[in-house]
Amino acid sequence: MPPELQLVLACLRKAPHEQEVQQIERLSRGKIAWPDFLRWVDRHRVAPLVYENLRRYGGNGVPGAVRNALRSRFESNAQRSLINAAELLRLHTLLRENNIPCIPLKGSLLALQVYGNLALRHAGDIDLLVDRNHVDRADLLLRQDYSRLSPGPYLTPFQKRAFCRLQEHLVYTHESKKVKLELHSRLFYNRPYCATDFTRLLERLQSITVANSSLLAMPLEDTVLYLADHGGQHNWSRLFWLNDLAEIIRWNWLPDWDALLAGALEKGVTRPLVQGVVLAHHLLQAPLPEAIQAHAAQDRMVNYLVDAALRRICTLEQQKPPITEILYGNIIHRSRLYSEVKYKIKVMQRVLLYSRDWGTIRLPDIAFPTFFMMRPFLWLYRKLGRYREKSGRRRTEGRNT
Repeated sequence: MPPELQLVLACLRKAPHEQEVQQIERLSRGKIAWPDFLRWVDRHRVAPLVYENLRRYGGNGVPGAVRNALRSRFESNAQRSLINAAELLRLHTLLRENNIPCIPLKGSLLALQVYGNLALRHAGDIDLLVDRNHVDRADLLLRQDYSRLSPGPYLTPFQKRAFCRLQEHLVYTHESKKVKLELHSRLFYNRPYCATDFTRLLERLQSITVANSSLLAMPLEDTVLYLADHGGQHNWSRLFWLNDLAEIIRWNWLPDWDALLAGALEKGVTRPLVQGVVLAHHLLQAPLPEAIQAHAAQDRMVNYLVDAALRRICTLEQQKPPITEILYGNIIHRSRLYSEVKYKIKVMQRVLLYSRDWGTIRLPDIAFPTFFMMRPFLWLYRKLGRYREKSGRRRTEGRNT
């Protein structure tokens, strides 16, 4: 593991103890390629914690230019966190006033739950979970202010129903506020989160104060299962996802791991949960609960998933060709992440049925299954189109110079 990544990992602590502080001081005084270090920070989206810990414990080993670069990233993220928090409050109120219960996921609430500070976690999208029976109403309401990116406006009612069966969220953007929003219709990737489960979850929400206002958040047990499922889907390729889980484990906020594993089994997310906890132990020295250790020893596939994620995390640049990455990321990895046969079939459906294809060629609903066969050709068509665009830009730039 390169020393730059070792220093990044050492800085991923909300409250480092004395031995961890000494490690930060030792590594920051060592031979660090600081441009590569900043690339690792950006690659894993961990600038807030890295900046805070190097500011406190980095000493004179950190060049001034690197400190300034990290401070700029920290301040930009803090500003984005405040914008997202304000928009989350507005959207939460808007949906509630229209009798659409919603549950915020990750983002601002998770930053407050885990770090106690909005600015210490990367600020990305806003994620909201609604009952699947309210998706159409919420979609109409959101499109008064937001533009929907996925699925596009070209879908027929039949195609939109097909999209919602295969995909778990709609994606929106607010141009002036530079906010990206995902509207989720189920909590877990591998099975629908039915209306009775949503109602039961609403009854268990906990109050969190955000900017002098109160929002309802999921209990940490449900949050951890959701984080595990989300992280596993992305092969834990960003350390800021993994560190959320590591901090929860370090502070012993989940004392009953047997009950948590039982909940993971019920929701079908046991492997991503065990994978994430083992990775947090290997990379971030989070304690390894006995129940997780025992399950990892029984399921050989967990070791494969952990090794695959370690390779991904420790890679600074994507080294695989795009087609290989798609084949591995979308088919092989995700089919091994869950043991259910129904989910493996769904993985193939999601790969072979791509909603952007539906806007490339318009087909009547009766011919909809044709998209399964056309998927490779339409993928190649889009790739060639992007190649032509890039080549055209290069030629234009060459003539201008």
